[in-house]
Amino acid sequence: MSLTLLLVAGACGGSKHMAVQVEGHYTYQHGWSYDIAEGHIDVHETGTMDFYHDGTALDSARQNYSITLKDGGSILLVFNYISPSRWRTECEDFYFAGIAETFRMTLIDVTTVRCENTLATDLARRIILNVGKGIARETKFHLDKLTPQELVWSYTYSDGHTDTWEFYRSGK
Repeated sequence: MSLTLLLVAGACGGSKHMAVQVEGHYTYQHGWSYDIAEGHIDVHETGTMDFYHDGTALDSARQNYSITLKDGGSILLVFNYISPSRWRTECEDFYFAGIAETFRMTLIDVTTVRCENTLATDLARRIILNVGKGIARETKFHLDKLTPQELVWSYTYSDGHTDTWEFYRSGK
């Protein structure tokens, strides 16, 4: 069965008939930031997303965690992020979850400035554990755009801010 997104009047509350396949190979860049007890983290990732017809996906990215410490030091942690995943759509909702058993997040580089390497190693371990703990939780995204060239989804957090991911289809 193909998991083609089909917005049909009545079934999804839309007024247009549109059929576009999600399946394909996409590239993306995304960033976010948050605070931790030790300081502030800015994350940037560049990756690829492959959506398959059987409802599986593969999210592969290089993630850079730039940490500004409260004491003036800094840490750059670079990870290789591999997340086999599952996906499905329901009207304008896009559900996505990683598969915990096959998820991998590997530290590939560490740069420190005025900081102990033990703190960098500890933060890397904590990041991997925290990401891994939530990887299998199915997240409901809003499907903002789906064209033959682009997939855009968004998520609104409990504090009211919305984050958007833009995926661009490419040949593989």
